[in-house]
Amino acid sequence: SDRIAAALKKAREDKNVKAIVLRVNSPGGSALASDVIWRETQLIRDSGKPLVVSMGDYAASGGYYISCAANRIFANPNTITGSI
Repeated sequence: SDRIAAALKKAREDKNVKAIVLRVNSPGGSALASDVIWRETQLIRDSGKPLVVSMGDYAASGGYYISCAANRIFANPNTITGSI
């Protein structure tokens, strides 16, 4: 989560980056790791920079959670997504 959050922060702070596309392909995992990434997605959204999520095969639990801050979410018909 630290590596992903750091990359998102770098993109958020880069004035040459006009929008961010985040590929989410996760069956779930650590609640803390998800929250660390989610916090950075919230900061991106608050900055006014567009955030687009592209869901892969899975966007479950934490993957679903971090996608919620996106301005737009794209998923395939077979993407498994959701949270408990």
